Amino acid sequence: MRILDYLFAARPMLQLPIWTVYLVSLHHQNVLTGESFDWMDLAVMLGISLLFSAAAFLNQVYDYESDRINRKVGFLQKGILTRQQMIVAFVMVSVVALGAAPLLSRYVLILFAQFFVLAYIYSAPPLRLKDRAIGGFLANAYGHGFLVAIAVLPGMPVFKADLSIWSVPLYFALCVGATYILTTIPDRAGDAASGKRTLGVVLGRAGALSAALFLMAASAYLAFLCEYAILAYLSIIAVFLVLGCLMIPSDRPVLMAAKLPLLLLTFLAGYHYPMYLLFVVALIFGCRIYYFKRFGIVYPELA
Repeated sequence: MRILDYLFAARPMLQLPIWTVYLVSLHHQNVLTGESFDWMDLAVMLGISLLFSAAAFLNQVYDYESDRINRKVGFLQKGILTRQQMIVAFVMVSVVALGAAPLLSRYVLILFAQFFVLAYIYSAPPLRLKDRAIGGFLANAYGHGFLVAIAVLPGMPVFKADLSIWSVPLYFALCVGATYILTTIPDRAGDAASGKRTLGVVLGRAGALSAALFLMAASAYLAFLCEYAILAYLSIIAVFLVLGCLMIPSDRPVLMAAKLPLLLLTFLAGYHYPMYLLFVVALIFGCRIYYFKRFGIVYPELA
């Protein structure tokens, strides 16, 4: 059972956006190059997942108080794992990922190093980007969106100004940034009580929704500009969902606005890579069984 505790403490359901963004970006890249999914793609994907698992372990250590106030079911709050065990897990998975990176390529090492640094400064003092409005936003938009999408490229295109290279990473930076803002809205009371200054706290509900709306609309425009019709339509759906949230005072539709576009994007990734869709279904069932037996709750839920 302890192995399962560590596995689910890595928050695999929260890694779905990462895997999905990576696979959709990879499909776009393979369409351009004529290549297909291979072992290198899988290795990079696994390495990124390990580093985001490390981030999840560390985040729970430093988010203990706000998670308690927001009444989130937590491994630390329930005494299933200790803070020391979480920190040891953070170190171990980070070492494995960073140690394997040079075996893949220098480019992968540079990417993984950025993921690791972001994972640390996002949660740990003195920077604690997760507690800061702009810092938290940029860390999510850049790390979860831009970096994950650009990880599919065969080399770092630092000096190339071709929009076809940067368009998909920029698109996902905008989308992930908007989704991150939405997730700060339901937690704003607990975050404010624990001293966090997220965008949900700083901008308030209406301001945060307006910022998310702007970013989603910008992503739709970029997708249409680059003729990515499916991605553009997904963004438009998100735009209408956020508009609906502005008209309804409850925070429950906000969670729907954050999750439904991701679900649709996951279906798109599953369409391109059917085995991924089977994996997601198995993961959802596994999470439901584990969380019901361990915590007595139904998780995950759409809203």
